[in-house]
Order: sequence, then structure tokens, then C-alpha cells
Amino acid sequence: MDDLRILIARLGWPTPASRWWCIQELATKLGDPATMAETETALLKLLHSRKLEAEVVEVLCIFWAAASAHGYAPNAELPARTPKPSLLSNLFLEALGFAAQALDTDLKVAPKDFEIPVDFEGVQGVDLARVFRNTLSSLELRTKLPLVRQMAFEWAQNQEVYPEAPLQGDFWHFARALGSGFVGPYSARAALRAISAYLRTLVIAERLWGLPPDVISYCALSALPIHPTLVALRPVRPAWVPVRGDFNGDLNTIEVALRGVVDRVSAERPGDELIALSTPVEMTMGHCVEVSLVRFMQVGDSKVSDQDLAVHLDSFWRDMPTLPSLPTKPLDRKTWLGALAVDQLLDDPSASLPLAGRMDFERMGYLQLNFYPSRLFVPTLLGSAKTEVRQQVDSTLEILREEQVMADYVHWNAGWGPVRPGPLSGACGAALVSRGTTYREYPTSEGQVARSFYLWQVRRLHRSNTYDAFDEKLEIGVFFV
Repeated sequence: MDDLRILIARLGWPTPASRWWCIQELATKLGDPATMAETETALLKLLHSRKLEAEVVEVLCIFWAAASAHGYAPNAELPARTPKPSLLSNLFLEALGFAAQALDTDLKVAPKDFEIPVDFEGVQGVDLARVFRNTLSSLELRTKLPLVRQMAFEWAQNQEVYPEAPLQGDFWHFARALGSGFVGPYSARAALRAISAYLRTLVIAERLWGLPPDVISYCALSALPIHPTLVALRPVRPAWVPVRGDFNGDLNTIEVALRGVVDRVSAERPGDELIALSTPVEMTMGHCVEVSLVRFMQVGDSKVSDQDLAVHLDSFWRDMPTLPSLPTKPLDRKTWLGALAVDQLLDDPSASLPLAGRMDFERMGYLQLNFYPSRLFVPTLLGSAKTEVRQQVDSTLEILREEQVMADYVHWNAGWGPVRPGPLSGACGAALVSRGTTYREYPTSEGQVARSFYLWQVRRLHRSNTYDAFDEKLEIGVFFV
């Protein structure tokens, strides 16, 4: 079987996780001396055939991933084989050691009589994540420049690139038969066209309208297909991950099952602790179950009784703390996160604070949206030192503080597909496990008692008719350890 040909074909699938996996596999082949020559020839040919700026960026991402993770030495023909240059294609080319391509050619401002097409507005939030239009809307408010209109003009222009199927693989093709309430993958041709239009609009904003280059470069990062720190992260499902039958009973049954998960982690990794977990455990056409769990610390006297803690802290699942990214190079494989002050984490009435938050969205990749909004866990790590997130040689991320590994992060596939039920907080499973207990060291006053507990949530989606929307039921609780 010609696996190289199949991998390249699957780069065109409108399923984000599949495309990300293909990028990983092709980068590995490109970095392997035994398969490098054949893979390089095929990818250079593919790159030269790309018709949209976003398509070019995805292929260049393969070359960059091979160079940064597998020691691949880039072919000197790469710039000449790169059509449709953009801010991001130049970012990858420069990271590979080549000069940036000219971006000030073939630029055209939308004419005065241009009207925004109906389908441009129609794809927002359906085939395409709203971040691109929203970013330009925000810039437009500050600059009074017609940025959204320009993006719509570029969208209308690139329709001619695929006249036979400008919306190939659209959301409704996959979702219509599944019923109401599903979220799209945001990676079909409509998304690639819109992202390309977004990138071209940014170039016009800088080159023709004089917006600052640093502002434009920052906005361009929203169109990255991958988060550089996560580019080579592979899925692996730990043996202790819960299974579907554990969560079909009452609250006591659920708590027993969750305590069992915590105990299995401790047994498999003595001295380490489960900090956070979120995963679908059942995904069928009529029933879905998602389990989430985060460890908290309680220090001092609480005004909230133990039995009322779950209800009191219920807003945590909506407002999980986000650690801010610190400035770094756009394609740096490491991510640096700033610390959060205690008063930003501490819930005064319950004297408790979460020991896990999430990474921010600064360099999020649209092919990795299964992680969002709340799957990229990191320890909150009290103190002023910055946090480093980097990939280990295997399938995990390591989170370090002052060169000491505090925890590791792993994810696994759990029912993802072209679309997913909207109420789920992500379409994969993820967990954060400590290395020792240093991550939760907290200075206490004399006589103060520190306790640990887990806040948990089980989300059940059910429907009797597969054409209907899901009914949602939430179960919440806490248990002390």
C-alpha cells in the first residue's frame, strides 16, 4: 500500500485531527533518511500545486516540523516551490533558513461598489471559527479601516480558485444527518479560503494602509494550523482512564468511580497525583458522557460547608483560570507562561484554590481545536517564577518551574470525528499528572489546616430521536483526599 500517497490525500480531509496526524506522519518520513528523498519530492510537488495561502502554510508546516523535530535539512528549492506567499509562509521559510518572499505584489483594495457576499457571513461560526472575523472587527473599531469588508472581498476573489466546489466538505454535509446541536470542524475548504482571505487582508493592512508590522504579525498567529509546542504531541490513552460503565449510576456510584481513577493513578505512579482530567467516556448517537475532574486546595477556615462546595464552585468550569503566555518567538517549540497571583485564584468564601488552569490561546492551531476550550491543562503553580511547557521525547508535555518538572500532560482520542456535540468542552481526552507534590506547596500560617479535594462534573447528553438536539444533564460534586 502506498502510504505516502494516502497521507498526502488525507491532508485534504476536513477533519482537523486527521490533518494534524498526517502532518506528523509526513514530517517523520521527511526526517527519516530511508524515506526522505521520496517524501521530499512528493511534498515539493504538492507545495507547488497549492492554490490558497492557507494550503501553502499547512504544507510548509510539514517541512518545519521535520526540521525542528527530526533533524531534516531543508531543500534549497523550497522558496521557489512556494506559491501564494503570506505572513505565515514567510514565518516558516525564515525559520527554515530562507529569505522572506515579497508580499506587496498582486494586492488590490476592495472597490467602492463591492458588496459583502451572503455566504461570507454564512460560514462564520459554522464552517469557520469566528476568531478571524472578530480579530479584524476589533482592529476596525480602533483604526476605522474597512478590514472585514476587505476580507470578504478576498473571500469572493478566491472563490475562482475552486469554481467547481468552493465549499467542498462543508459542515452541513457531515452534520445534517446527525441532527441538531453539533459543532463543525472549522477546517474544510471554506475555512481554508477564509483564512487565506484573512492573511491577505493583514498584508494589505500593513503594506497599503500602514498598520504597525508587530500588530499585523501578532494577528497572523491566529491563523497557525498548529501550536508550535504541540506539533509533535501524540495521543496515548493511559490504562487508568475511566470507562463508560463507571458513570451510569447515582452520585455515590460516580464518586466511587472517580476515587478509583485517582487511586489507579497513584498506584501506577507512586508519589504522583492526578491534578486534572477531562474526557468523553461514552459517545453514541443517542448518549454521550463527559467526565471532568480538578484538584483543589483548601487552606484556612471556609464559610462554605463541605456539602455545598460543589454548587459554590460550579462557575469554575466556566471561568477556569488561564495562565498568560509570555513573549517568545512565534515558532518557538517551548511555551512560557506567567504566574497568577494568589488573589486571582483564591475563592475567599471557601478558602480554596484550583491547582490546575489552562494554557491561553495565544498560538492555538486551528487543526488542534479538539483541545479547546478546556483541555490544555497546566498547574497553577503558586509563586512568581515563570512556567515552561515543552514536549518530551515521547507523547507527553512537561511543565517545568525553574528547571524542575512539576507535572506532565497527555491526551488521547475519545470519540472525535468531523463534527462533535456542541455542549462537550472538547473532543479528546486529556489529563495532567504531577511529578511529586511540589506543585501544591503553599505557605500556611501556624495552626492553619490545608486540605485537598477534587471538584468533579459529569455531563450527560441524551436524545431519543437522532434528529433532535441533545438534552443535557449535569452532575457535580466534591470529595476530599
